[in-house]
Amino acid sequence: MVRLVTFVVMLTPVGVIAQIPSTSHEMYTAWCASCHAENGTGQVDVPTVTVEPMDFTDCSVTTPEPDADWELVIAQGGPVAGLSSQMPGYGDSLSGGQIHALISYIRTFCSEPGWPLGNVNFSRPIFTEKAFPENEVVILPSVSHGDEENGGQGVIKAVYERRFGTRGQFEISAPWQINAVGGRSTGLNDVTLGAKYVLHANSASTRILSGGVEVKILTGTKNQGDGGNTTALEPYLLAGFAVSDFSLQTELKIEMPMSDVTEVTEVVYNLYGGRDLSGLPSTWSIGIELNGVDDRLAVTPQLRKGLTKTGALATAWGVRIPIVNRHRQHVQWVGYFLWEYRDPVRAAP
Repeated sequence: MVRLVTFVVMLTPVGVIAQIPSTSHEMYTAWCASCHAENGTGQVDVPTVTVEPMDFTDCSVTTPEPDADWELVIAQGGPVAGLSSQMPGYGDSLSGGQIHALISYIRTFCSEPGWPLGNVNFSRPIFTEKAFPENEVVILPSVSHGDEENGGQGVIKAVYERRFGTRGQFEISAPWQINAVGGRSTGLNDVTLGAKYVLHANSASTRILSGGVEVKILTGTKNQGDGGNTTALEPYLLAGFAVSDFSLQTELKIEMPMSDVTEVTEVVYNLYGGRDLSGLPSTWSIGIELNGVDDRLAVTPQLRKGLTKTGALATAWGVRIPIVNRHRQHVQWVGYFLWEYRDPVRAAP
């Protein structure tokens, strides 16, 4: 929930208005403009609150938020989402239709086309890459026990993601690997650089399609089990769909070796289905993934939990269970810790 802390100051008490406005423009003028200005910039001659009002014309701030987050704060007040107590709830005074109309009007202040709306910013699965671009730092640990011959393995991967432009994102990921094969060894695995771009987001905000590419760079040590044999180019497609209260997310990637002809091209495919159990940013989410690499297939049931009321921190846990070619795979305990670093962890009073 990106800086809705500054949105929490938006409304003037309904009781002082002799007649409740009916149009979205009238509602904004009556309840929002005193803090956020008629033009939505938040620049008013006489500030009426102690927090800085949100600039509704800043598309990078307003568009990543789903309608559900805006509706929650307007209806129940700032504290329900970990935001400022200067925002009271207006659910008893405004109908759902009025709240929706007000949100639609506020979104018109973002005049730059091309920004996908946060309604297709679905909860992050453990393996399936999201189609929606993010500003996040993610730590992904995994542990597999192996057998007497192959031993076990642990990996902690750090991922940094940064949005650029209206639809783009670049990222860098660095995995640190611990092996128990013929004695314990640790080291940096192959670093990956990548970028993705939103190719399509429909106007109803129920579908999103993105394309991207990653380059895996040889930074590990192959003979210690910490790296590959060759630099790899990995183009991919990502999609997300809202289906009633559920989300469906997919990933299709081709891993192509660049410098070693003995290495084979592999196809990676992930499919996730899940749902949030409430509209709160701190909600629990349940889901299941189907994860495949060529003829190896596994399933990953998982839980996700927002750790703060603002949703800036979240964690997920799951177990990846082989279901096809099980002799070539091992059970993995997996998860992540996520920080949306442009969001407030705690809001101003």
